[in-house]
Amino acid sequence: MNSREEKIFKSFEEQIEGLKRKNLKFRNEGFALNTLKRVNYYSLINAYKENFLDPNYKKISPDDSDEMYKENTFFENLFWLYYFDSEMRSNLLKYIFIAESNIKTKLAYYFCEKYKTDNNAYRNENNFNYIPELRRTIDKLVQKLKKTIKKQSNIQGSRINHYTTNYTTIPLWVLIPQLDFGTTAYFFKCSQKDIQSKIAKNMKFEFIKANSKFNNEYIFTGEALSDIIFFINSFRNICAHNERLYDHKFTTNNIDNFIVHEHYRLNFNYGLFDLILVLKFFISPLEYDALIILLANSLGFLHNNVEKNDFIKILNKMKFPRNWEEILEIEEKFQRMKEFYKNQ
Repeated sequence: MNSREEKIFKSFEEQIEGLKRKNLKFRNEGFALNTLKRVNYYSLINAYKENFLDPNYKKISPDDSDEMYKENTFFENLFWLYYFDSEMRSNLLKYIFIAESNIKTKLAYYFCEKYKTDNNAYRNENNFNYIPELRRTIDKLVQKLKKTIKKQSNIQGSRINHYTTNYTTIPLWVLIPQLDFGTTAYFFKCSQKDIQSKIAKNMKFEFIKANSKFNNEYIFTGEALSDIIFFINSFRNICAHNERLYDHKFTTNNIDNFIVHEHYRLNFNYGLFDLILVLKFFISPLEYDALIILLANSLGFLHNNVEKNDFIKILNKMKFPRNWEEILEIEEKFQRMKEFYKNQ
């Protein structure tokens, strides 16, 4: 049995009083009250308090709070970190979707190119890399594809419903937009090596052509691309499910290097900064520039709403290196945004 005391319901006003007892300050209690009425307490306070707690605080008596905020920490500090994280989720998800579309389009194209006379090729396990260590995964994948078709065929107006009504087969290029990105990641992982290699080479060619400063001699394999797709999907799930993003770290540490990282001589740290660099490989230079402008805006806003030391801690948790402004070519944009928010 859990010996810890169960949490009890607290009104919004009681929540604020409880935070005050933990040394949290309020510039505007009305703002805090209205915020807590709109934003779940757990999603705001519990999710973003870590950076602002006093690391040296020790509970002495049973009636003491379990935690205490650092001196001169305000409710607004937590809220602006929450707001920053929300903005980052929204902005990044847009460009993850673009990368996802790029991957899905190429996967459907090269798979169908190989099996051009058979629109049902993806229903056959033997058309994948059916080696012993992948057989269970491939069996599950094929069943998932069939279930998706069955479900979508019953939805009036869907593209799969249209195809099942008018044609005898569902081509992969019709099915693949309906797959979640996790299923797409496994589809790529289970595909034949020659298909993976073609997609990896094509993506590398497009990237080098659009970003000539990057070295064309870097080796980029289908296996590396598979690992990167799972990495992107990890962040996609965080963004799509509205979970805390800024300190998320991909736990399957099997990415040794990546073209973009090699160019900057950076280790892959599996954090948010790595995602930003990775997206450069999958989206156009124009789209990437737009992403960097949004990032500069969000970082400039956060910089002016938390203490400098807290800002540095947040950058560290996002796995930003010391020369992040130079790498992202963001310095001028970042300074401009800091000055803008400073004058508001």
